[in-house]
Amino acid sequence: MNIPKVFCIIPVRNRKEITKRCLEYLDDQDYPALHIIIVDDGSTDGTGEYLEQCMRPNLTVLKGDGNLWWGGAMHMGMKFVSGLANDRDYILMLNDDVRIEKNYVSILVNESMKNVGSVVGSVNRDESTGYIIDCGYQIDFWRMRILLLHGIAGETVDAMSGRGVLLPYAIVRCVGIVRPKLFPHYLSDLDYTSRIRQSGCRLIVSLKAAVFVSSESSDKKIREKGWFPRYFSWRSKDNLVRKLLFFSIHGPFLLRLVALPRYLVIGGWRLRRRMQVIKVPRDKVFESKIETAANLLQKPKTTE
Repeated sequence: MNIPKVFCIIPVRNRKEITKRCLEYLDDQDYPALHIIIVDDGSTDGTGEYLEQCMRPNLTVLKGDGNLWWGGAMHMGMKFVSGLANDRDYILMLNDDVRIEKNYVSILVNESMKNVGSVVGSVNRDESTGYIIDCGYQIDFWRMRILLLHGIAGETVDAMSGRGVLLPYAIVRCVGIVRPKLFPHYLSDLDYTSRIRQSGCRLIVSLKAAVFVSSESSDKKIREKGWFPRYFSWRSKDNLVRKLLFFSIHGPFLLRLVALPRYLVIGGWRLRRRMQVIKVPRDKVFESKIETAANLLQKPKTTE
């Protein structure tokens, strides 16, 4: 039987052991028509040399110059697949730092077929506890918020993480591919899947298809460097410029027209609330400690 091909695109950079482990998971997959495309963005830790030695007929390695980031690497991979795939085939976006079960790809393909060619995302689970970390995103265009969902697998969502998303190639051909010039790293996957959703296609998250990941935020090191890298680095999820750009090109037309003033007003209001939330608990904790100490002093001593 001629089954659809799945082209799995994985951006990698300087994570040799993690990349090796990811390839092992993919080698164990029970889906027979799987082609792996790894985009090595200028690794200097031996990842490139390792990939050159891999003797796998279903593996293609593309090389970047070290400046692709996630969006650029995914763009290169999708562009390569466009010369190979037909409308029956699929593209699987996957990160290298995930653990997957051996029937993972088969489940995604079956879910997409069962739901009439829908885009199917994965449930992200904590690799140590198994708890659900996210089931996709809901986008509140009015309040300019991107909300992480934790428990609605199987339902339609507004956007998905690129850690494990199966895309029917017929949809990719119609919508286009990712836009790294607008979103080089974070928000590139949300921008792309949101475009698909707004084109009228369904995005569903399968509870059966899980990727097991670390619960630690991938931009933790950037956040720890201070407020400026946190809010202005391309490698930060909280990049203010990219979020403004996102809401300037997504959502109802009238809201997009006034994205900048809305962003400034809403952002200022949220900052004020955040400062109040931080201040009040500290006062309450201090008052609680004084009250506890006073009660201990007033407590009568018992005699034996």
